[in-house]
Amino acid sequence: MDGRRVFVTGGTGFVGRSLLDYFAESAAQHGANFEVVVLSRQADAFLARFPVYAGQSWLHFVAGDLDTLPDIGRFTDLIHAAADTHRAGDRIAWFHQLVDGTHKVLDFAARTGVVRTLFVSSGAVYGGKGNNFPTEADAVHAPALSKTASVYGQGKRAAEHLCALFNEQHAIGCVIARCFAIISPHMPLDGPYAAGNFIRDALSNECATIDIAGNPETLRSYIDGRDMAHWLCVILSHGVAGEAYNVGSDEAVSITTLARTVCTALSIDKPVRIDPAATARPHSVYVPAIGKARTLGLRIETGLEEAIRHAAVERC
Repeated sequence: MDGRRVFVTGGTGFVGRSLLDYFAESAAQHGANFEVVVLSRQADAFLARFPVYAGQSWLHFVAGDLDTLPDIGRFTDLIHAAADTHRAGDRIAWFHQLVDGTHKVLDFAARTGVVRTLFVSSGAVYGGKGNNFPTEADAVHAPALSKTASVYGQGKRAAEHLCALFNEQHAIGCVIARCFAIISPHMPLDGPYAAGNFIRDALSNECATIDIAGNPETLRSYIDGRDMAHWLCVILSHGVAGEAYNVGSDEAVSITTLARTVCTALSIDKPVRIDPAATARPHSVYVPAIGKARTLGLRIETGLEEAIRHAAVERC
């Protein structure tokens, strides 16, 4: 990171805070000879809620959003991680945010001299309903365009194409990271994430069981937030421009096993309860192939139990 000036969108979100933690650790260990500028609608409120990020010499916040990107000089790098992963209501507005928001950010990169850009995409571009472990070449197997419920994956896929177009016309060095499931202390426990829900139920005195609502044999995999942040930074620095890299673990875990692993990791003795109707619900595999990431020297450093403990420690 030496000498680099990095602009970050989505820096106050779930993925973004894991990145800020990674930058903070890098500054503590190697010195803060870099600058990170985070776009935020309400920086004061964010810092009041998370004071650990205040007073960092390498970190600055600038007011704005994707529609009002500020004119604050030139940057060497840009990380675009701003997007709603789940959104109720108007799907057209959601698609607009995913695609047009990315267009505005890439335009910003082109006019501010950025030479390395990371677009944080999602494994949702693969559809998530197959029974294979998708490689980066498998994006051709995206969900049908007629499936309106797939708007997040479709929007990310369209935004990836914009990245390719900007690489061709503006040489912004854009590389794509397709993120799969993440476990970190910043993960919402009441959101649409099974791991967060299981940790919440395990820690709650009001929950006697860990409840599984979906198909118990659905397969997922989980990468620790610290590993994820390291992978993103390596892909930003060393990934091949125009290429996409899966970011996640390739160790498949059933939802039932995940629930039991949460209890084991947290030394909590609660039974796992499966909704009787759950086995009739759709079964899917959402686990990446990560051979391409391994060509950059990346690997999973943190096991699932340790990731769960780290995510839960601040919630106890």
